Amino acid sequence: MTNNTAAVLRLEIGQANKTIRPGKLALHAGSNPKGESFGFTNFYMTRNGEPVIPVVGEFHFSRFSYLHWEEELLKMKAGGVHLVATYVFWNFHEEEEGVFDWSGNRNLRHFIDLCAKHELPLILRIGPFCHGEVRNGGIPDWVFRYPLEVRSNDERYLSLARRLYREIARQIQGTYYQEGGPVIAVQLENEYMHAGAPLDAWGYSSGQYVTAGTDGSAHLDELRRIAEEVGIRPLFFTATAWGGAAVPEEGTLPMLAGYAYTPWIPNQPPSREFLFQDLHVTPAEPVNYDSLEYPVAYCEMAGGMQVSYKARPYVPAESIEAMTLVKMGSGSNLLGYYMYHGGSNPVGRKTFLNESGLPKITYDYQSPLGEFGRVGDSYDRIRTISLFLQAFGHLLAPMGTVLPAGQEHIAPEDTHSVRWCVRQKDGSGFVFLNNFQDHVDLPDRRLRIELDTPQGKAFFPQTGEFTLRSRLAAILPFNLELDGLFIVSATVQLLTRLEAEDETLLVFFAHDGMEPEIVIRKSSVSEVGGDGSHGAVKEDEANWIVRPATGRQHQIRVKTAEGRVVRLVTLTRDEALLTYRFDGLWGHDRLVISTSHLAIKDGQLICTSPGQNQVTLSLYPAPVPSAELRSSAGVLQTAAEPDGSVFQTYTLDFAAYLPELTLNSPSDRSVLVDVPADWPESVSDVWLRIEYDGDVAAAYLGDRMLTDHIHYGQHWEIGLKQVRHELENHPLHLSITPLRRGTVHSFVNQAYVERFEGVEIAKIHDIQVIPHYSARLWPQGK
Repeated sequence: MTNNTAAVLRLEIGQANKTIRPGKLALHAGSNPKGESFGFTNFYMTRNGEPVIPVVGEFHFSRFSYLHWEEELLKMKAGGVHLVATYVFWNFHEEEEGVFDWSGNRNLRHFIDLCAKHELPLILRIGPFCHGEVRNGGIPDWVFRYPLEVRSNDERYLSLARRLYREIARQIQGTYYQEGGPVIAVQLENEYMHAGAPLDAWGYSSGQYVTAGTDGSAHLDELRRIAEEVGIRPLFFTATAWGGAAVPEEGTLPMLAGYAYTPWIPNQPPSREFLFQDLHVTPAEPVNYDSLEYPVAYCEMAGGMQVSYKARPYVPAESIEAMTLVKMGSGSNLLGYYMYHGGSNPVGRKTFLNESGLPKITYDYQSPLGEFGRVGDSYDRIRTISLFLQAFGHLLAPMGTVLPAGQEHIAPEDTHSVRWCVRQKDGSGFVFLNNFQDHVDLPDRRLRIELDTPQGKAFFPQTGEFTLRSRLAAILPFNLELDGLFIVSATVQLLTRLEAEDETLLVFFAHDGMEPEIVIRKSSVSEVGGDGSHGAVKEDEANWIVRPATGRQHQIRVKTAEGRVVRLVTLTRDEALLTYRFDGLWGHDRLVISTSHLAIKDGQLICTSPGQNQVTLSLYPAPVPSAELRSSAGVLQTAAEPDGSVFQTYTLDFAAYLPELTLNSPSDRSVLVDVPADWPESVSDVWLRIEYDGDVAAAYLGDRMLTDHIHYGQHWEIGLKQVRHELENHPLHLSITPLRRGTVHSFVNQAYVERFEGVEIAKIHDIQVIPHYSARLWPQGK
């Protein structure tokens, strides 16, 4: 429900700028043979000497088929990931003592080489203890046979750590950033002095845990000494720093976590993850380091959550976007998602390698990219944020957080207070707004914002008010000089910028409920063009007030005081979620707005469309007429564009394909599915979307479990590309374990006896087939 009375939010910005100094990591800058570099101040990371706010995506190579690593890394890169992080799980590689396996899906070196090929810097998290919802937190079962204390400076344990590190060092030799490789950082251990993990090797009952450790930073220091001794020498090390975890004094970047849907908290109350604060000054929880000496960096901001048997949270995509904007507004200058890409646990030689109480195979995690390469809604939301950071992150990174009075006292359950803050430098900056809270529904809000800054007053909007919808988070600019334009304020969010043909394209997008407005200082422009079809332009004494029409077909042409042409395009929210940016595509940096998923490989644009055989693609700048686009599949045609549009649109039509399934159902709880394996060339994958009632489910091929699913209220999806070659020989067997509604009576009489009174629910309601149409596009002559 919308409150009809508008709240007027006022803030006077007179604070000094954030003090930027070298900080504790200043000595850990480094360059590669090309002269490219990474470095740090106490407030942000630098790339080639410039401030950056990178996006880090966690992808566990050993939980995905190595045959498709490259494809998934390219999807991550297209999705806006700048750095990749991955665990090296000890028990995945040395399940049997002294027998290391670095082959197939465990081939760390091959994964690193692919990251190098596609210029994706890499953070390795090498344990020995990792957790990651793996059996014993990643420590092999056989370790617990020995009289030693794991996660300690027990010399017997350290000797095993030294052997593990020596093996890892062999695999990553020559791959460090300073040597021309992608490895920029290494994490030793995980959550030390904060958290343990179920001790599944115990094997008798639940409630036994691997220790969290007791040796403080002395243990991490010893692990680092061993790592460097065997040759592991990255630019810098990282440490998980939340919950009072140990953090070494030197050479280590402390990294934080943010989770709102947490199965480890029974009857979870609303979290504090969606409240603004100044994290650089006051971290969200106690930490063992001086926060003023390091950038605020996240390595585990929730990209989803793993479902457990006893706790089955659903993580909405809005929560991931809102948390990201809240952490940015609160001063975070490095955004790391755990998980960004889910997968499947490998099966061990002796047992499953999952943590008890969790699915045996699936580690989908509801992440932006999931098991079998599923593309989720949060993938598009994170990409819009990454596009903003790529274009404007150098401006945001040095800006300090300014909290309006009372923000630090808002409780998560508070549905009345408006959550907002500002990041600014010299009176220029961004307003951050959030109207999302986990486990609480916040109402729509009528707002007006008035800022008093050293560069003058800024109003949102210039007159009147706007609506901030429930579950929405937004970033609004003020007093920014962009390409010669001085933007006083805007009720639209910046997406990206692009230079082409001696012009600049500034791309915004409009949120529902917020009438688009861009206020430009008159002194910065010589000409503002607009008509009724592309938007309205008005003026007051000091400013041009542009109210643009939304949609890629509309643009406002502005000429700066220096004579440069800047075109303003305001996309709809839906169009923004379909927008990709590819640098150097066919000779130009390009924007592509498409109803398909996109990636770049070998200079070709890869279009993948789940379930839809008609695709549109709008490109800016358009390929020159002599470079007509070609497609490897489907029918590609040029579509007409309205007058004034800067985009060129194409349609791509595939022949519809719907494979016929043969179903054999021995019972409501089980079905055998025969799926044709002779897919047409235009179909790169076939997925099954299964609607069922039950407790848990599993899919088998022959005697092998392909994946499983703990029901948490969402449909179950299975991609078949990785097992296509097996479909001719085996039907896919879907099995449902019933959900019980009733009473269980149990007693022990020599043996355990159980009597159930009630109803068992296990039924497959529907199986949909979703073909993934795919084509490669390239210009003629390329």
